Amino acid sequence: MARAKLTDRQLQSMKPPETGRLVIYDEAVPGLEFRMTPTGAKSWRMKYRVKGAALRQVSLGPYPAIKLSDARDRARDIYTAAKKGVDLIEQEKQAAEDDERSAKRPATVAKLLSRYVEEYCKTNQRRWETVERMFSAHVEPAIGAKALDDVRRADIVELLDDLQNKKGLNAQVNRIRSQLIAAFNWAVEREFLDVNPAATVKRRKNIEAPRERVLEDKELAAIWKAAASLTYPSSQLLRLLILTGQRRDEVRCLPWSEIGDDLWTLPAERNKGKRQHEIPLTAAALEVLGGATRLGPMVFTCDAEGKKPYAGMKRLKEILDRESGVTGWTIHDIRRTVATGLGRLGVAQEVIEHILNHSRPTLHKTYNVHAYRDEKRIALAAWGEHVGRLVAGDAAKVVILEGHRRGRGG
Repeated sequence: MARAKLTDRQLQSMKPPETGRLVIYDEAVPGLEFRMTPTGAKSWRMKYRVKGAALRQVSLGPYPAIKLSDARDRARDIYTAAKKGVDLIEQEKQAAEDDERSAKRPATVAKLLSRYVEEYCKTNQRRWETVERMFSAHVEPAIGAKALDDVRRADIVELLDDLQNKKGLNAQVNRIRSQLIAAFNWAVEREFLDVNPAATVKRRKNIEAPRERVLEDKELAAIWKAAASLTYPSSQLLRLLILTGQRRDEVRCLPWSEIGDDLWTLPAERNKGKRQHEIPLTAAALEVLGGATRLGPMVFTCDAEGKKPYAGMKRLKEILDRESGVTGWTIHDIRRTVATGLGRLGVAQEVIEHILNHSRPTLHKTYNVHAYRDEKRIALAAWGEHVGRLVAGDAAKVVILEGHRRGRGG
């Protein structure tokens, strides 16, 4: 490698090498190199070593875009920093990455929650709309405008206190707390925050009394009749909920691809239990499905192409309340009513649990792999017949399945 105290005149008049690469070490600044290729391309490179580290090299840019004086100034800065144990290039690279990350970082709590819903909830949660509404109604009005760096544990506690004591919310307070913890954890993973301000906020106790509402026979009959008087998809959706006892969104988002001749196979990814679940389709259930209009892949839809699931549950509930005269109930209460009704019919608890797709103890899951398909079919058929009798006004006649009551499965 040639050495020289470089000058601008020398660099401007220098001729390209015929082969290889011409490299001249500048004697004015340690580590600075001038490089020239056979094509005439000229550039600067700096070699330096931070104490205790390996030799490093970095390009300083082309000549004459980077003048000799500028190259020397830059090289001196790198050399001086290295002598002090600082890798200036790495330091600048880290600063640039920090600036880029900061530019992408949500500035406020509201912007964080919006990104969390958009980038995580929509692809990972079946009920992401509920989370979005929860944030919009209860969190953003209180702390949405607060800068992300300024959020403290006390802000979260004050928010939950107000929701509980001023707005009178109960179980929803803990749901909001859980969603905030999840959102802030998501932010920490992406380095938007260093710590989760909600991580140590304690769960509120004694505010989540479990619902015990079970529809009486006359109430269930009234709701069925109100639903039967409606049009597709509202009518069929509500009646299939009653006949199968499955969760609201499992029925609401049902695609035709899950429906066989007389069996509904619910895949693991579409149910709370995260396991494949079989629901036998009784004559009553098949009759309901037969009344559904096939517009596309979804069974219950208002979309012209049938691609979007029905989304009018709130309005449907209001109509059912008005038309049936039954109030003080929720859609989920239907599931509890089905379970209770099956018990009254003498269906063994184990069969009921399989119909509802409830989780089972590890020992049972490991050693008892029986699918209970026949037992579920018999039980749901009896339930469908019972509902038919209620609707027909023959509520007093309850047929007990003694085999199920004794746990023999019929």
